Amino acid sequence: MARFRFPDETKAKSLVNQYKRCDVFRCQQEGHTAFDYRVSVYHVLKEKRCYPHGCLSFSWKCVRFNKGLSCPRGFRRAGRMCFGCRYFVDEKINHRSKVVLSPERFEAFKSELREFENWVEELQGREVNYSGTVFSVKPHLSVDPSRNRGVSFHGFLVILKDGFVNLVQFRDFCYLRESGRVQEKHRFRPGDRLDFFARFSQNRGRIILEGVNRVEVEHREEGSWWTERKARLALQTGTLLEGQPEKCLNCEKGCLVDAKQGDGRGTRIHRRLFCLEGVRDPWLCVRVGAREEKGDECGIRRNRPAEKNRLTTRSHIAIGEPIFRR
Repeated sequence: MARFRFPDETKAKSLVNQYKRCDVFRCQQEGHTAFDYRVSVYHVLKEKRCYPHGCLSFSWKCVRFNKGLSCPRGFRRAGRMCFGCRYFVDEKINHRSKVVLSPERFEAFKSELREFENWVEELQGREVNYSGTVFSVKPHLSVDPSRNRGVSFHGFLVILKDGFVNLVQFRDFCYLRESGRVQEKHRFRPGDRLDFFARFSQNRGRIILEGVNRVEVEHREEGSWWTERKARLALQTGTLLEGQPEKCLNCEKGCLVDAKQGDGRGTRIHRRLFCLEGVRDPWLCVRVGAREEKGDECGIRRNRPAEKNRLTTRSHIAIGEPIFRR
């Protein structure tokens, strides 16, 4: 755990978001191919709970398709409509996450995780004072393909990094949720130095601040800012992309969207990338990627984009008992 020195030599505790670390585990499951098999601590320990015993995935196959024959019902791929068919095979596959840290570093990680979880549990649902600089501002979007609806607008996300939560230096990303009305009032933009109060919470591994009040702008950066009118126009002209190309995550026009996905066993939440400029092929885009937060994905694909969208699925799971007990 690092320490930050104030000008009067007082030391402040310094933390990072241990849930979003992608240097601890790797998983060879096919769904993680697009992320170079890197998975976040939150995905392994909180959502899947697959360490150390592993987890099961299911591969739907058709015996006739494997033999080059057609489906008697006219389907082109195996899916949930094939349940009960004698040619349908539901193969169970066991996966085990691998720890890539050395034994000494893994023990240090467990200690850091306990400290981080205790800190989050202590602040959960309480109002905190945040002081720091705005990293970027993006529309807060979601999409539910099962209802045949387009991308929905839910206000804005003010992305903050390397600020102070009360007297703790949080050297990672926080997400301030605000309405279009609040954004219209304060006109947050990258580079603004803020001091405000908001309610602290943790959602799917992310630190969320809501109900912003008592805002003091210590420094106002020049430039344009997002308005609700601009955001709704971008929703009409923007495009959902397959995968999460690194250049788009680095671009100020790339925006992560919460997407619901039903697979016959329930509804899952994953993230898709939305281009606010409407570029359909990221690899033909000539925009130079600006800075952007990259702490929200389980991993980053280094080469070409995946043929299919194989994003890591996540669900809303509240913080519970620490994984590693004392």
